[in-house]
Formats: sequence, C-alpha cells, structure tokens
Amino acid sequence: MSAPRRAAVIGHPVAHSRSPALFARFAAASGIALLYDAVDVAPADLAATLARWRATPEFVGCNVTLPHKERALELADRIESAARACGAANVLTRVGQTLVADNTDVAGIEAALAQYDVALRGARVAVLGAGGAARAVAEAARRGGAAALTIAARDLARARAVAADFGAAACSLDAVPAADLYVNATPVGMQGHAAGSLLPRDAQPGSTAFDLVYVPEDTPFLIEARARGMRTVPGTAMFVAQAAATFERWFGFAPRLETIA
Repeated sequence: MSAPRRAAVIGHPVAHSRSPALFARFAAASGIALLYDAVDVAPADLAATLARWRATPEFVGCNVTLPHKERALELADRIESAARACGAANVLTRVGQTLVADNTDVAGIEAALAQYDVALRGARVAVLGAGGAARAVAEAARRGGAAALTIAARDLARARAVAADFGAAACSLDAVPAADLYVNATPVGMQGHAAGSLLPRDAQPGSTAFDLVYVPEDTPFLIEARARGMRTVPGTAMFVAQAAATFERWFGFAPRLETIA
C-alpha cells in the first residue's frame, strides 16, 4: 500500500483553522488517503519549512494563511496568474520538487458573493485591510467590474501600496467612504485575535457586509451589520469555495460539495 499523501495549512497562529476537518471530509468522499495538518510556522521559519516540503515525495501542497500569503508568493518556484494578479498566494502545490503558487481566494470570494446574490459589477466596494486577503478581494472586484474600490487600513502606507496595484483609492479606517459592499479582510473578530467590528459607522441599511473571517461563523462584524439592516455574507461560504478549488488543483478534480453540507 502506498503512503498517504500529505498536505497542510500554514499560518501564525493557525490553531483556529477548520481546514484539516474540511479536507478530511473532501478526501474521504473522494477515496483519497490524505494526512492534512495545521502547522504553526513562524515567519522566520517559513523558507526552511517550504524547502523541507519540496523534498517530501508524499507532500502535495499547503494552504497559506496569515501572515504568510505575500511571502509565500516570493518563495514559490512558479506563480500562476491569479496569484500574480493578487500579489499573494493562499495555496502552494508541489510539482516535482518545485512549489507552484496560486490564489483560490479570488474564486472563493466570487463564489460566496454569487451564492448570496451580491453583484460586483457597478458596485462601490470598500475593503477593510491591506494584506493578502485584501488583495484577493481587490482582484475579485477588478475582475467583477466594480465601479469604485477603496482600500482602508490602519497603516495608510500599506493601504496606498495595495490601492496603487489595483487602481483603487486608499484611506484610513476612520474615513471609509459610502459603499455598496464592505469586506472585512482583517483578522479583527477572529478567534484568537482582537475582538470587535470594523464596520464603518455610516454604513447604510441595504448595503452588504462580507466578513472573510469564518471562526467564529457569526462575527461581531456580521452581527452589527444585521442589526443595522444590512445584508450579510459569512466567511464560511468563501472558506468552503476556496478549499474546493484548492483540492481540485492538488488532485485534478473537484470534491463533491454536498458531502460537507
């Protein structure tokens, strides 16, 4: 019997991740022997960790989460178009002894918004955050034909850097303009991170709040948005969609999503 294939999600911290459970269900439904671990990798150890996995025959790839998405792109041997457009990678796939960077966050964001009937075309989009996840949202907005895109962050220099790459405006978190769609692309509200909500005070009823955080599923951002008469899109929708796209890159076919309903 051949050895099980191996995969992981890497981040710092990463204990909150539900990826191991989700990929276990994908693999069981697909008849694949897969060992998938959550591995806490400090930024200083990222290069050495990926070098070790390059040389591991059973290793198929890894998901990448905070704070490694941009650095993982730099360390990859080849970069697919979605990752290059985002300037960030959320998945690495082992091909031979090389690592190929891709970004399934973009497809996950598009799928989640479609699931909740939220259109990007013609919309004013405000992205809260300026990391790798924010870049994926910006790319989805650009591909989807958003009418206006604003990147808001505590670090205005970072916001301006992301905005420059996507032809967007930049502002601080206390100066977010009116939007049709507000996306939390920060870890605020995530289990193990700062509690609270970054929803702008003047966000209007009828607009949409989308939180990329999925642990907990009902975040302070979404709770506040519903209380103010806004539509909401939970991070779980994006989480499942991006994971399915990752599984397809590793194994050549998509998992049956009904297996995790």
